[in-house]
Amino acid sequence: MKQDAILFIDIDESPSARYSYREPHFAQARSRGLACLIAAVSGRDYLERLEQDSDELFLLEALREEAILGLVKELEGRYSVRAIFCHAGHASAQGQVGCIVARVCRQLGLVYACPDAIAACNNKFLMRQVLHRHGLRSVPFALCNNHQELEEGAARIGYPLIVKPAFGGASAFIRKCSNWSELSSHYTHFLAHHGEASCADFYGCAHVLPDDDGLARDYIPGQSILLEGYISGVEGTVECAIIGERVHPVLINEKLLLTERSGTVLENLLITPPASFTAGECDEIRRYAIDCLRAVGLTNALVHFEFRLTELGPIVIEINPRLGGLYVNAALRDLAKLDPYQLYISVLLGEQVRDAELEAAAKQAADCAQSYSMLAIYPQESGFFKGFAGVDYLQGHDAVVEYAVQEPGSHIDADIEEHYLLKCWVKVDGAAQAHTLHDAVMHNLSAIIDKRHAG
Repeated sequence: MKQDAILFIDIDESPSARYSYREPHFAQARSRGLACLIAAVSGRDYLERLEQDSDELFLLEALREEAILGLVKELEGRYSVRAIFCHAGHASAQGQVGCIVARVCRQLGLVYACPDAIAACNNKFLMRQVLHRHGLRSVPFALCNNHQELEEGAARIGYPLIVKPAFGGASAFIRKCSNWSELSSHYTHFLAHHGEASCADFYGCAHVLPDDDGLARDYIPGQSILLEGYISGVEGTVECAIIGERVHPVLINEKLLLTERSGTVLENLLITPPASFTAGECDEIRRYAIDCLRAVGLTNALVHFEFRLTELGPIVIEINPRLGGLYVNAALRDLAKLDPYQLYISVLLGEQVRDAELEAAAKQAADCAQSYSMLAIYPQESGFFKGFAGVDYLQGHDAVVEYAVQEPGSHIDADIEEHYLLKCWVKVDGAAQAHTLHDAVMHNLSAIIDKRHAG
């Protein structure tokens, strides 16, 4: 008798896993008696963690639709593959894995998210195009492939502006620029050092993009860069669930503390429920998130929607077609009483998820009397990360619900991307206590970094 199974397509080839995503979903699947299978590209490194986590590991010659479909055909004698999924929020040097998996699922009659919508979410240039076409609040933007296009785009957009990869992860090579000198210097730095980011393969692969003027534009990893008008306001996120085409904004986070580095922007401290957004503003944020997600056409997904609340209203920063990082999972669990991994497995398996359940979860989160904060510690200097001193402070603290430390043993660059050396989920009485606790954690803990290996 064949066993029901789910298949995960893995593209994380970094020395330290860049996200905990596959494992908690597998735990939910195993609780239902499903076998958990993994497929990855042959020749890649760090297969040990895939072998340890899967019931079977399969290596493909390339990450193409035909290869995945062929694998499913080969498995027919032993497994009934009920769902195929991946970390859809990032591209890969192998291609846009989210789009590839979505098209495979569509051919097999499995639950899938709209592949064109995944592409529009992961490429921020395409996202801005969609919002512009639908008349939704946004900012001017330009995709540039050289210094001349960069100068022309900046002249049209105006300073200050944000420059960043159209694809990307870990906030790599993002900078606010106030003049041409800063912008030109940052782009030159990006051209020279883009491959040094631990998530460099998240830039994707070269391909052609449509433009609103009818002209095709080349996207070239490590060369193409996106300019956007700077958004002034308080930053936050909306954690959403999309069931079929029905969009449910479940929970809002407010970012209390951001740090700008020379090549990245770091999220140091967040609070939920939001501390400064009024009830009316939260309603407007939810409506805007729904409008944006309907515009891009995303279906059957959990979504991490980032925005800034301006004087004109919320303006989107990015739409991530996946569960949010840091402790978004804990926020959904503790405020909305919703297990995001269980929910997504139910969506993938085509099980009925009632609107009333998600509406009740959103109300519970909004009405929660207990505030929670996510805080993160990032490296202050580049080098070889060896761990933390002072972690005992967290183990004995009443406010700390849970925390996690990045696995030691890898080189980190403090200036070009974010590295969550430590993340923490805590109970607080409000924004003031959240700031106080963040300062106390920064005072009592210190990252051990060997600068002799700074590179």
